Amino acid sequence: MVPPTPTARAAALLIGNELLSGKIRDENGTALARFLRRRGIALREMTVVPDEVDTIASALRRLTTGAGLVFTSGGVGPTHDDVTLAGVASAFARPLEHNDEMAAALRRSYGTAANEAVLRMARLPAGTHMLQDANWPVLRLDVSAASDALSRVYVLPGVPALFRAKLDALAAMPDELPNSRQWVLATVETTLDESRIAAALDHVVARHPPVEIGSYPRWIPGPDGRLRQHVRITIEARRDDRELVDSARNELLQRLSALDARAVSAT
Repeated sequence: MVPPTPTARAAALLIGNELLSGKIRDENGTALARFLRRRGIALREMTVVPDEVDTIASALRRLTTGAGLVFTSGGVGPTHDDVTLAGVASAFARPLEHNDEMAAALRRSYGTAANEAVLRMARLPAGTHMLQDANWPVLRLDVSAASDALSRVYVLPGVPALFRAKLDALAAMPDELPNSRQWVLATVETTLDESRIAAALDHVVARHPPVEIGSYPRWIPGPDGRLRQHVRITIEARRDDRELVDSARNELLQRLSALDARAVSAT
């Protein structure tokens, strides 16, 4: 039986000592955030934890209380520090069980190199769904959070290319993930300093509460070699609030142009 569609709120659990030590720069959190945004799913939290079973389990239990979709990244390989599946099993009091289907997939992929270490990856938390794509299954658990609401936990690899491939596989599966595609975005660019535009931003934000407005400065060299501030302002909301996005953009343009029309542009 297909479980009911969870609420379109998501959380990410990024797993790995290498992320916390700075040995590896995370790419998967950004890839997931962009993927979910395109589908109209709100990413509410991103948490990074070490390769520790109890820490992974505790984080998962907490994340599933506030999100209908939880994505893990990392810790699913054949080495000693790949403990994500054990952490998932512990989080939801499910035993790790040998899965024949997963073992067959491992043998197809690894061929004669499918040794004991490789086949340990076939020990999955009881009740794991194996969602098939062309090359490798995507692992999903359906769990009940403390609120009794259904959450789906997707266990994805940590290698960025593989992680993105799994997201693509999920996107291609009909009805697997919500897909409202209902975001409307407008942008305003200005060379005015953030301190000069703060009052205008405060006013527009207060008048358009459903609209998300973000201000992102960067510094670029000017003709004289001195760094100059360039601010990109994003104005976005659900498609139903398109008129509010247009209103917020137009009002912000008007207020910033009153400060210096030459320093402002919009898309």
